[in-house]
Amino acid sequence: MIEPVARRERAASAELVGVGVALAAILVQAPRLVLAVLAADHLPVGADAERSLLVIAGVGTALVLTGGNLYLAHAIARVRRWRRALAAVWLAVLISSGGLVVPLVAAGLRGRTLPQLLDSELLAWSWSVLAALAHEVTAAGCVLAAAAAAGERLAAARTAAQGSGELDELLRQRDAAREELAALRLAGAGSGASLLAGGRSQADDSGSPVAGSGARWPAGQRSPADGSSSRLAGNGWQPAGRGAGERAGALACPEGCGRSFASAQARSGHLRHCAVRRERLRRQAAADS
Repeated sequence: MIEPVARRERAASAELVGVGVALAAILVQAPRLVLAVLAADHLPVGADAERSLLVIAGVGTALVLTGGNLYLAHAIARVRRWRRALAAVWLAVLISSGGLVVPLVAAGLRGRTLPQLLDSELLAWSWSVLAALAHEVTAAGCVLAAAAAAGERLAAARTAAQGSGELDELLRQRDAAREELAALRLAGAGSGASLLAGGRSQADDSGSPVAGSGARWPAGQRSPADGSSSRLAGNGWQPAGRGAGERAGALACPEGCGRSFASAQARSGHLRHCAVRRERLRRQAAADS
């Protein structure tokens, strides 16, 4: 449980890094806008102030292009959503960064300034477009990567929560089945004890001294022993003196508990409370969970 939480925290911190890199684009555009607005209003700007603003814009450009390039590469390797779009943005940022830096390096190696190197109108306009749009494209790519990472993190958290809810439901069903099985066992034990007590009392009545002394009963009347035998037979108990053919005709429990019944209705009623069947269902539920 601790590892997924730590992974989500790292993903959230990475998203903050991407948003921070995107916000750093303000450092690039704000000084240039200040100089453009002042120049449009014909307000003179001192050389030192202009240099300071351009230094801030240069630092912001380096931060956005370099940091954004690294963050986009990291996001492409980790996220699956919008991977192709992020790869296209990363290639655009890489080309823009190279297009801005390569002329500066070439001018320094030749001992010339950038305007001297970009002496044609097409090269000057191309470099200006890259300088104005490279950081904007990089900031947009970083925001897109952060949104993709956040979407995948929320989807993973939702999936984990759904799986945990399903597991809790299965555990609750298992506990409910166990409680029902325990209640059925207690009910079966109580009914068995009462049936055994009734059988003993009937046996005591049938084994009275009058019947045990060999006394004969009048014609047309049954002895108490005969009545107790008929009642025990009606309760599902069979006397030990029954023949093999009569036992073979009885219906045995299909679950293998050892009990047999005289009719299919009695066997069906027994199956609802059969301890062997309940135990088998409990084991099957435990194996499924």
